[in-house]
Amino acid sequence: MSDLQIALAVIGLLVIGGVYAFNLLQERKLRQRLERAFEGERDDVLLKAAPERDQAATASLEPRNAPPRIEPRLGGAAPTASVTPAASRPTVDDADPEIEFIAEIELDKPADNTALRELLSQLTTFGKPARLLGWNEAADIWLMLGRGAEGDFLRLQAVLQLVNRAGPLNAPQLNGFCDVLRAWAGHHGAEVRIDDTAEALQKARELDAFCGETDVAIGLNVVAQSGAAFAGEQIAAAAEAAGFTLEADGLFHWQDAAGETLFTMENQGPEPFYDERLAAMQTSGLTLLLDVPRVTDGAAALDRMAQAAASVASALGGLVVDDNRVPLQDAAVARIRTQVQGICAMMAERRIPAGSQRAQRLFA
Repeated sequence: MSDLQIALAVIGLLVIGGVYAFNLLQERKLRQRLERAFEGERDDVLLKAAPERDQAATASLEPRNAPPRIEPRLGGAAPTASVTPAASRPTVDDADPEIEFIAEIELDKPADNTALRELLSQLTTFGKPARLLGWNEAADIWLMLGRGAEGDFLRLQAVLQLVNRAGPLNAPQLNGFCDVLRAWAGHHGAEVRIDDTAEALQKARELDAFCGETDVAIGLNVVAQSGAAFAGEQIAAAAEAAGFTLEADGLFHWQDAAGETLFTMENQGPEPFYDERLAAMQTSGLTLLLDVPRVTDGAAALDRMAQAAASVASALGGLVVDDNRVPLQDAAVARIRTQVQGICAMMAERRIPAGSQRAQRLFA
């Protein structure tokens, strides 16, 4: 064997060794990520209400005929998957083909809890809300499976949401989802049926475009007179009188009779409102924010928010203004009300009624 052949053989062995070491490293990283998904006191996998929107992003309510500012989509860091609230028992919750990609899994024998936990943990890694459903033959219903759920299921559905405020499902996310399902099915003697991924991605882009048109938040500002400021304890008293409740997220929430938040009030400054800090707080302005797609009756909620803003402003000796600090007039609120009604009509026509479960999932 010549020196050249020996050298090429050595180089080949080094390349193969490097590839093998890289694969081991990637496998170790994946295993660590999956282990972290279950360590400590964590919520069950799949479908949790998504985090509240970035509170720094607010919308305007202009006194002219300009439409409300469209809320920016969440950006920056790579999105993370959503999880369900902790629950040891399955809940009834059909897959939604309008907003979810659905893969069917059939097994020769029921998967044990370890196998289900394995699949559930893997479904959290694709940057979109995902769920696992099991078919209950006796009850003739699909049940959403959480980490603590038990049951003998011969049919499963793995579903991945097409769109949320982080944007549409993309090809790497969907392909990774399908690869995981195929691998899991092969390992557990199951058959998986997956629909056309190109069609699903096109549907995701179209749905995201529609959501971008209707993803609107309305903001009303309560500001102090020139040179003055609102004290934290006075704000809390005015907010309570107007029907707000201070929640753990540092925002005042105005809730309906069912306990659902219709709109919030936040500090225009960087510091959230916390009970223990109110005595030392001062601010020159507050913003009341209505997230239109997530509220059932946006027009009625807008009227309540305008009333609440006026009540808070009166109690604090402030003014209700737009983003240009122009005092807000009833005519401006009426024009915005018409725009909100138009947005809600568009959503209803698309079979995504504002405030519905479908809307809550998409606009999260």
